[in-house]
Amino acid sequence: MNVAVKAAIFSAILFPGWGQIYLKRYKRGIAIILPVLAGIIYICWSLIQVAISTIKAAPPQKGSVDINTVLKLTNDSLKTMDSTTISFITLIIIGLWIYSIFDAYLLGKKQMQMLTTHVGDTVSE
Repeated sequence: MNVAVKAAIFSAILFPGWGQIYLKRYKRGIAIILPVLAGIIYICWSLIQVAISTIKAAPPQKGSVDINTVLKLTNDSLKTMDSTTISFITLIIIGLWIYSIFDAYLLGKKQMQMLTTHVGDTVSE
């Protein structure tokens, strides 16, 4: 497997920006990782806030848990979330993830081409 494909796979499967880190383009990789990580943290924080408000609205009673009540409370709480912001952040994360894959692949191709050119120069001397 060549460097370009490996870098693209790292960005696709592990985390966006990881392919750039693999190619030793640290600043570029961190510039992709940080906003994605911030977006994921924001979405998780929002979900935690919804869970907390759901629990405060109907504290659990000792004994049995009625699944229908839990689902209704969760649905009502999710309606209070700012879905536009969550959707926007999700789209940014997806966009950065796709960009990261293509960018890692192109950087890997460029790196391979430079190595091939450099090796060709030393052989012809």
